[in-house]
Amino acid sequence: MIKYTSKQDVTNKGIVKRNGKILKLSVLEIWHSKGFLDYTPSKYSADERLSCGLRLALDAYIINRANLHSSHRLNTKIDNNNNTQSAAILEAMQRYNRAIRSVPAEFWPVVRLVCIEDRDLVAPNELSERHKSHFYYMNRVDLCRGLDRIIDIQQKVENQCLRQF
Repeated sequence: MIKYTSKQDVTNKGIVKRNGKILKLSVLEIWHSKGFLDYTPSKYSADERLSCGLRLALDAYIINRANLHSSHRLNTKIDNNNNTQSAAILEAMQRYNRAIRSVPAEFWPVVRLVCIEDRDLVAPNELSERHKSHFYYMNRVDLCRGLDRIIDIQQKVENQCLRQF
């Protein structure tokens, strides 16, 4: 028997149609559309957090892509280091390393899970509904606070670059 997908199921999975194209949203973009990146005590907006998280994910993707190597059987050199990395990869590595250093250890797991691994949070089954609600809320706050730290560092670096000119 064929099971049809409803419009609500498609929306819940983060599939949208924009400009005549069907797109799959990341978990961070889904959270942004639901308003989970709004954190009122912060001076940054949800859009800034979304941009920061997507930039972090892109940097991680660039670094992982650059680290992929295929083995070549004819190459028997011992030193296989390739020192000819592009400027874009080096800049992505710098941004990524700054981001990792700026996020405190207690915020990093949720930032990594949502932004880099693109996976949603799953509350433990043994929690009551009230505790699950609290679990999700605290992780959303931790994500916002972690992304705020990355934005702080990015703005400091941009200000230093502007002062040099």
